Order: sequence, then structure tokens, then C-alpha cells
Amino acid sequence: MRRFAASPINKYYFAGQGAVEFALAATVFLLLTFAIIEMAMVVYSYNTISHAARECVRYAIVHSPTGPSPATAGQIEATTVAYAHLPAPNQLTSSNVTISWPADPNMPSLHDAQCSISLNYSLGVPFLPRKTLRLTATARMLVSQ
Repeated sequence: MRRFAASPINKYYFAGQGAVEFALAATVFLLLTFAIIEMAMVVYSYNTISHAARECVRYAIVHSPTGPSPATAGQIEATTVAYAHLPAPNQLTSSNVTISWPADPNMPSLHDAQCSISLNYSLGVPFLPRKTLRLTATARMLVSQ
């Protein structure tokens, strides 16, 4: 390594020391930046499936089996998937949507609708191993017809 005279206070400095320090600091900074961006995408995806679950239940109660224009579970799933727009690797499919009209012990059967959405979100932070988060949202509303 070559040494150069720097100033009267610091007698010598080594060539390349600044590049090494920058590389270490930049690695930590970029890792933190990408992790924050990825967590923002996770929150966005959870918010999207949560809102899609609410829209799914709204559609289900409007087109309930006891109403004038009933819809099938497949139609409700297709409407829900069309509503939720997520980026390519973590897209919502109809296999992730579960719709049911459970019987509540306090009410007669078929008077409430429930929609559950589960999404396996694949984290992609550089320099870290890939992880999968399971995001789940459930909405339930009373059918008032």
C-alpha cells in the first residue's frame, strides 16, 4: 500500500481508504432503503386485499342467495380478483379467495356473508434470503334483504 502525506495533523493516509469506507456505508444504507421500500409494498398489498375483502362482502350481500339477483361464489371471486390489482409476483388469484355464508347462532341461516382472502407475499430484499409472508384479510357483513 502506498502512503501519501495528507496534512500536518494526519501525517499519512492510505490510498483507497475512502473507497472502502464508502462501500461499507453504502451497503448498509442501500439495504435499509430497499427494506423500507419492500415493507411499504407489504403494507400496500395488505391494504389492497383488506379493501378487496370488504368489496367482496359488499358484492356478496347485494347479490345474496336470498336476494332477487343471486350470484354464485365463482362470480363473487372473479369480481374480487378483478378489483385487487397487485404487482406481478404477488398477484391475487381466485384460489386465494374464500366466500361463505356462515350460520350465526343468533340469527337464521344465510343472513350474513363472509369473505376471506389470503395472499402469500414473497419478500425480495437484496442481500437477504427470500421469505414468504402470509397476509390474510377477512370481512363479514349482515345481509339485510
